[in-house]
Amino acid sequence: MLQMRKLIVVIMLIMSSRCVMAQATTDLGVQVAAATYWGDIENVNYSKSITPVVGILGRYNFNKRLAIRGQLFTGNLKAEGFFNNANIAQSGGARTFPEEYPRDPAYNFNFNRAFQSVEALFEFNFRDYKLGRTKKDNWTPFVSVGLGGFFSRASRVGSFILDPFETAPGTALYPPYYLEPATFKLTNNSDVLTLTIPVGVGLKFNITKRLGGIIEVIVRKTFADNIDNLDDPKRFVIDPANPQPYPDKVSGMQLNNNDWYATLAVSLCYQLWSSKGNCAIYDKIKK
Repeated sequence: MLQMRKLIVVIMLIMSSRCVMAQATTDLGVQVAAATYWGDIENVNYSKSITPVVGILGRYNFNKRLAIRGQLFTGNLKAEGFFNNANIAQSGGARTFPEEYPRDPAYNFNFNRAFQSVEALFEFNFRDYKLGRTKKDNWTPFVSVGLGGFFSRASRVGSFILDPFETAPGTALYPPYYLEPATFKLTNNSDVLTLTIPVGVGLKFNITKRLGGIIEVIVRKTFADNIDNLDDPKRFVIDPANPQPYPDKVSGMQLNNNDWYATLAVSLCYQLWSSKGNCAIYDKIKK
């Protein structure tokens, strides 16, 4: 009798798993978003720091609650603000050699760079949801978490750091600080390639039997500190009365010294494939 009960339980579990798999669907979508950054720049003017992002996404829904999503997007990140107590110059003019620039007495700092990113995210729906239904299971709040990659080629525009010492005493002109003196590489001339950890919250809803929408906010922690062209910026803070050479690094632990960015996205999804029918066993377990 006990063995019979065990057998029944095993059969039910197998049937349940098959039914859950039978509810799988596949979606394809496009998204538009607004992005913003925060990092080492202070007093960022966010009215001038919102940038557009566009992308595509594909999602595999295991059942009404669980899904995995892959997405690829591209856009820009920029910010305008201040970086106090540093020798800063602004790009825009032709470079001459030897170079020398006046420092910005207002400590204005800005950057602007294009980027591309790819992400894989796990999604959990707080309500039963299936794209393709208009009367039932047709909306849900959800959370997402995953892993991504971020790449941005050197911008070569925006603010850059000057050397702590004048080219000649009393001139109020400073040479640039070169990341690579042999190639005259400025601090706004570095590529960025880093992993990201995206964490999001949003709302899914159906529009038609094949079309659905998503509104989502995702915050991303990066493991790079030079998205804003300020890699380990504390080393560039100086005392004008007693300037000292910049150290190579002052932060031994970079986990707390990295740049973040976030997006507010609106996506339109189309259901490419759906399994047949509903699953009575799953519905009973759910109840």
